[in-house]
Amino acid sequence: SSVATPLRVLTATLTNILPFSLFELMLILLLPAVILAVVLAFRDKSPLRMKLRRIFIGLGIVGIFYCGYLIVMTIPYNTTPLATHLAITEDDDITADELYRATLKVRDEINRLSDAVDREGSVSVMPYDKAELSRLISEAYASAAEEYPFFYNFTSDAKSVYFSDLMSDMGIAGIYTYFTGEANVNTSYPDYCYVYSAAHEFAHQRGINRENEANFMAFFVLSRSPDPYMQYSAYLNLYEYLASALYSADKDLYLQIREGLSKGAASDIAAASAITREHRESPLYKLMNRVNDAYLKSNGTAGVVSYGYVVRIAVGYLNNN
Repeated sequence: SSVATPLRVLTATLTNILPFSLFELMLILLLPAVILAVVLAFRDKSPLRMKLRRIFIGLGIVGIFYCGYLIVMTIPYNTTPLATHLAITEDDDITADELYRATLKVRDEINRLSDAVDREGSVSVMPYDKAELSRLISEAYASAAEEYPFFYNFTSDAKSVYFSDLMSDMGIAGIYTYFTGEANVNTSYPDYCYVYSAAHEFAHQRGINRENEANFMAFFVLSRSPDPYMQYSAYLNLYEYLASALYSADKDLYLQIREGLSKGAASDIAAASAITREHRESPLYKLMNRVNDAYLKSNGTAGVVSYGYVVRIAVGYLNNN
């Protein structure tokens, strides 16, 4: 972990110079590069020794990427849990009443903030551009680092992905790429989702590796920002986690909460849900869900269900603050 985080900072700082996603450009160039390599291989008339040398060079490059993956992505899973860093007590046995109290607190914050945010039609919008958002999120992380100096503090940019519809087909809201250090974010979803996804990927850049912890860190940092829209994004995204858990625990309590949610917030959630439904039947969506599940399990988590563990951290935090 002590090696991984400086590497994350270095790669993020270097690619931050580029106004576009280097990762996305690499993916676009990958197919023609593979086709070119196959064509050149068939036309290659060099001796067998030279061919073998090129094969070993290729395998060496793959090995370097794999070693980087192990250092930057796999080893950091075995670090001190975020809840310990933030002095949050996790409870394995959360009651429906405890979950209700936490969700009610979040809903009331959403309602308080809902009238303060700008809207275009029924959907909330950021009052600034994405470059300014990156600056504000970086400042929010810098502020948090003053009190909790367990992660590296630096300035970075969220990289908007041009082919975001394809990301939606894969069920991906954002992705941190360890070899470019970039926080790549899907632009297909409403702004409140973009803000949260950017903050989530920023957490990965700063050494928070576990997905559930990056989810909570996004809420933690955004909710402490002085910016109303970042606060709104924090609480509305967390509400979706908590409300889903409350629905499973006690449907009547969930309905009490939902009936009191502001119309603007409900419209935002409906807009995001419509996009998810539109892409959910994509073969890529189902494939990537299985791939993501396997990836999480390979790193010692319970799979995609581990995303739900953010509820435990959130309830412990909300009901004791």
